[in-house]
Amino acid sequence: MKKVAMLHWAFPPVVGGVETHLLLLGPELVKRKLQVDLLVGSHDGRREEFVCEGMRVRRTPLLDLNSMTLEEMKLRLPEIKREIEAFLEWSQPDLIHAHNMHYFSPVHTKILCDFKEKLGVPLLLTAHNVWNDSLWSEMLQFATKWDGIIAVSRYIKKELVASGYPEEKIAVVHHGIDLKRFRPGDQMVKLKAREHFPELKGRKVIFHPARMSFAKGSHLAVKALHEVKKVVPEVLLVLTGTENTVDWDRARDQQIRDILALIEDLQLQEHVFIRFFSWQAMPRIYQAADVCIYPSCFEEPFGIAVIEAMASGRPIIVSKAGGMPEIVEDQVSGLIVEKGNYHDLAEKLIAVLTDQGLAERLVANGLRRVRKEFTKQKMVEKTLNFYNRFLVRKSGLPGVA
Repeated sequence: MKKVAMLHWAFPPVVGGVETHLLLLGPELVKRKLQVDLLVGSHDGRREEFVCEGMRVRRTPLLDLNSMTLEEMKLRLPEIKREIEAFLEWSQPDLIHAHNMHYFSPVHTKILCDFKEKLGVPLLLTAHNVWNDSLWSEMLQFATKWDGIIAVSRYIKKELVASGYPEEKIAVVHHGIDLKRFRPGDQMVKLKAREHFPELKGRKVIFHPARMSFAKGSHLAVKALHEVKKVVPEVLLVLTGTENTVDWDRARDQQIRDILALIEDLQLQEHVFIRFFSWQAMPRIYQAADVCIYPSCFEEPFGIAVIEAMASGRPIIVSKAGGMPEIVEDQVSGLIVEKGNYHDLAEKLIAVLTDQGLAERLVANGLRRVRKEFTKQKMVEKTLNFYNRFLVRKSGLPGVA
């Protein structure tokens, strides 16, 4: 049995695209007869060890980005080194697969690179994002150390290459989702889903499935809502709360206060519903919505929520940002608005909420697209094919089927 050791900064109940990806990928690899071990940051400061659908998971405070600054990581280097090396010695992996460890901490990344050199274990990276700051520049010292790199979109690959990552080492593997978990439903399904959310009764529901922040365009959603309400007075914007999210730059709380103040200034309190939705509750809230939006103000690397919305049979509106245009074909499987333009967003929302034919066409095309291009089966196959390049090279034996 081939063994894979994965590392990332967080895992559910912490919510986010990478966390969702790991929760899907790990157990699927186990079903393909791999041993998968995962080291992640702790959720509430405690160490923990458990099994998630066959994947062995360890939590440690020494990978928790919410509790450690970069300076503290450097001071605690010996502890972090012992933690990571103990995990890898316990796992005895045939390859190491790190997620988003090309940023945040040169301490953790150097430990992985040193371990790779010491034992000759292939070291792979999935780059779920890119950055543009001094820490990113510092982390570029490791750009050539990775044996192979998975980019979650063509946009991410392009940016990595522009930063100096070797193009020949990078493969694009788009995210995929479980189509049995995210399913379309008719009007009766929508009404049944809304029984769990009485605040949605009788409303035209816009769902923004992202943490409340400026980067994700929450303020733009509120400003667009102000315009949509003039045409669709029963409209309700559903925003997801920010509990259980990674707050690396410590900007979350102030941004939430600013967004709440904007809602009050525009007198939209009766038209905004804010709640934290767990991973388990997400399929239901998608089914309860009339339309979903993802108006990110930064170059969104991919956007798992976009394909979740499409698979749930909901029309989707995204900004022209990063990898999202690789998912959504404008005017075909969704609508694309200019980044930062809330007037454009409002116009597109009004169109979808008032034109049933348009909404149905976008939904039908979106379903066809996600079922063809963004399934978990396709994602897992491409990941295994990538693994096999290194497993075969390391052992000289056949890879994983």
